[in-house]
Amino acid sequence: MTWFDDTRPCRILNINAGFDETSHIIRTKAPNSCLTICDFYDPRKHTEVSIKRARKAFPPDPRTINVETEKLPFGNSSFDFIFLTLSAHEIRDARERAVFFREINRVANSDCRIYVTEHLRDLFNFAAYTIGFFHFFSRRQWLNSFVAANLKIIKEQKTTPFITTFVLGKNGDSL
Repeated sequence: MTWFDDTRPCRILNINAGFDETSHIIRTKAPNSCLTICDFYDPRKHTEVSIKRARKAFPPDPRTINVETEKLPFGNSSFDFIFLTLSAHEIRDARERAVFFREINRVANSDCRIYVTEHLRDLFNFAAYTIGFFHFFSRRQWLNSFVAANLKIIKEQKTTPFITTFVLGKNGDSL
């Protein structure tokens, strides 16, 4: 997360899908901020076996709030920064994913930056994961999810040849 360097006190939401590798990094980079950690993993809907194994090996932070993808338990405009790191692709259903990103839009304040970091279904990930790359979404699928939630891309960057971070913001206040 070398690209995140905002040190002012702020409200940060970090959402994972059963395995949280980033909250400790965010706490270090933003020590004066209020960090809220959420986990949307629901074994009935999100069936990836590797998540179950990871949860056993690395239990969630005790401060983690379990949430539903379709209704985040926060008021409108609650957060300055929102992070989704290698987790949103676990929402396999396009309708559920669109509703989830609308909820992200709702809880983001007008200046919020939303960081969505994911593998893409592209040539680099095919070379690394062969048929496993089908577990990832294409860039177009991500863009469709963002547009459906009235979010705009502020910046798109390759963290590595295999990982892309979309920096999103609100696209007006129409939701």
